[in-house]
Amino acid sequence: MSVFNRPKIEIYIGVTGSGKGVSVNARFAELKPARLLIWDPRNEYAKWAPEFNSLPALIAAIKKAGAGPFKARYVHSTDVPLPDAFAMVCNLAFMAGNLLFAAEELSDVTKPSWAPAAWKRVITQGRHQGLHVFGMAQRPALIDKNIFGNATYIRCFMLGYANDRKVMAEELDVPPEQVKKLRTTEEIRAGWMHTTVNYIERFKREGVTETGQIKLKRRLQPGEAT
Repeated sequence: MSVFNRPKIEIYIGVTGSGKGVSVNARFAELKPARLLIWDPRNEYAKWAPEFNSLPALIAAIKKAGAGPFKARYVHSTDVPLPDAFAMVCNLAFMAGNLLFAAEELSDVTKPSWAPAAWKRVITQGRHQGLHVFGMAQRPALIDKNIFGNATYIRCFMLGYANDRKVMAEELDVPPEQVKKLRTTEEIRAGWMHTTVNYIERFKREGVTETGQIKLKRRLQPGEAT
């Protein structure tokens, strides 16, 4: 454990279909982590790691990997209450160390002034374990705020609720109207769907806030609108 490890905590915020998942997938592809653990309650990241829905099986896989490479996604089943399962996965990430730990849908398992102690430890002490943390949510007003205080990077997409926009305007250090204007738009042209994703990102260590766009296109399938 080293006190010189710098924190790496990235936050991705946005409503369904806003571009959050696109950005997270792009970051996984960029980083190519050899050690990856994903809290994946909606089963959204199947391309990145094998699925586990048994905590004992996940524990066994991590123990078997030791300090070597491994990739795993925990997709929650009903055998353990959701908050308890999340706490256990957070503990596994912390104990395993030296990995990318991504936690999706944080509003399911944290509240504005509460989170499992294991998640707080990941956020506040994870750098000493070599953790690179991704936190993702659709409703920033409903999640524990410790992650914002310790974040190194935030990317925000379109939001549907005024209180969510207010939270993100403060965290991004921009006027609320700028967050309100964020949109993800789609346009059909010549058999292709063209999507434009607008976002605001803040590099907190540097104190820099920027805007950006992601442009996507896909060919429409037979039977889709033209």
